[in-house]
Amino acid sequence: NENAKINDLTSSCYNFQRADIAQFMKNCKDSYYDVVILDPPKLAPSLSNLERSARKYYALNRDAIKLVNPTHGGLLLTCTCSGAMTQREGGRFFVQTVQSAAVSAKRQLTLLRLSGAAPCHTQCPAAFPSGAYLTA
Repeated sequence: NENAKINDLTSSCYNFQRADIAQFMKNCKDSYYDVVILDPPKLAPSLSNLERSARKYYALNRDAIKLVNPTHGGLLLTCTCSGAMTQREGGRFFVQTVQSAAVSAKRQLTLLRLSGAAPCHTQCPAAFPSGAYLTA
């Protein structure tokens, strides 16, 4: 709300929700949004949890994609902080998971940008490749 006030947005322009995301999305039948931000907690703490976690990321993204306005489109910002998701298959696994979720949701996606960590998260890919774990 503070950022909305700083930018002189009236409350009719935005709606912030804080809830269990899976439950919230199930309760959003016939509700659509221009912008959907999906930023779940770390779901794949290690490679041993990857397959189960990938199914969670898939389901969350599928349901989030369904919330994007189907008439005129919108933006989906989806994130992961799980290194196992971002490092598998040369960094393509997370994007492929989101693409598969879009197919399941019967929606078309256009990747506008793939981002990593902010500059405050210093990285040394040669010495510590698993440090590249943030993806948006």
